[in-house]
Amino acid sequence: MDNLNINQSHDGLNFSENLKTQLNGAAVWGGIAAITALISAVLSMVSAFMKKNDPVTEYQLEGFGGATMKAGDGDSIFSVVISLIFSVLFFYFLNRFSTLTKTGLSGNNQEMVSNGLGNLSTYFIIIGVIIILILIIVLVVMAGLLAGAGS
Repeated sequence: MDNLNINQSHDGLNFSENLKTQLNGAAVWGGIAAITALISAVLSMVSAFMKKNDPVTEYQLEGFGGATMKAGDGDSIFSVVISLIFSVLFFYFLNRFSTLTKTGLSGNNQEMVSNGLGNLSTYFIIIGVIIILILIIVLVVMAGLLAGAGS
């Protein structure tokens, strides 16, 4: 432990130069990911509104009493709004992580670095909750399909 290059300031901030470099790199990539999430949300919203007026294709199904099936290419407004909400949340927390961490590292401000890492933690909590919800929905749908197939 004595061979580590530790940078100590008057604030009690103790980071090795390697750790500073790694955190700064993560903060830069977090900023890029934040901007990418926001651009993706805007493009999906524009795409959804452009496809809003696309015609719906109807298919005649033979052998099913003349039933018809309608198929559209556009995203629903609901899914676009949900996507936009998540993208804005991702942007907010990743951007705060990036900004606070880079500023804290350059000024040796431990509180700013801590707040930046707290925003990254919140980002991962949101991602985890979303993954758990998606898994629950998939399991419920699969259980429903299996229960319906068994009848």
